[in-house]
Amino acid sequence: MAGETMRIGDVLDTLLRKLGLDKKARDARIVQEWERIVGPTIARHSAPAGMRGKILIVNVDSSVWLAELSRFFKEKILAAVRAELGEERIQDIRFRIGELKES
Repeated sequence: MAGETMRIGDVLDTLLRKLGLDKKARDARIVQEWERIVGPTIARHSAPAGMRGKILIVNVDSSVWLAELSRFFKEKILAAVRAELGEERIQDIRFRIGELKES
């Protein structure tokens, strides 16, 4: 539509969707914002490792943190990630012991 003004964010969202990169961009956003979403203490001991369908896989650095996050923080983290993405793309979180990549 000639002469119609569009916000750059809307243009980028449309372009990413057309290229099939919108989900990858959201996944990358989780990694970039992890510390802000979960807080510095949890972020020191955990990191997003990827997606399997609609399940966020999170690596943790010990069995103690695996138990803590699974039992006491899973729903809170899930709600925070969903709020950050503004949607329900992630339906569940699975924690596993694994390597935390340096940022």
